[in-house]
Amino acid sequence: MKIESSGYAQMMQQRALERRGEMLIGGEPGTPDAQKTEQAAGPSFGKVLEDTAMAASDKEREAVAKAEALGAGKSDDLHGTMITMKEADISMKLVGSVRDKLMDAFHELWRINV
Repeated sequence: MKIESSGYAQMMQQRALERRGEMLIGGEPGTPDAQKTEQAAGPSFGKVLEDTAMAASDKEREAVAKAEALGAGKSDDLHGTMITMKEADISMKLVGSVRDKLMDAFHELWRINV
């Protein structure tokens, strides 16, 4: 059984490249397109949130696969398995925290009297 990478590192590297390209947004003084009022094209918040949740899910699957391989005796990498499991745990907690914060913000907006 081959354990495949979750692609999390590749996704983070792609995000870093995208962030470097978005350093100057149109409309800032000194940029060539300062006359434009359109927003810079980039990933939406929903897309970033979806990608993060999918990466956490992939990390969880990778941790389960490594734990099963360790339990079946196909792997003897206890240290790597434990690190992967802890990374998956932290990723899932992060996604849960972001979800809770979004729900709190939604409920706060819901309570605003207009």
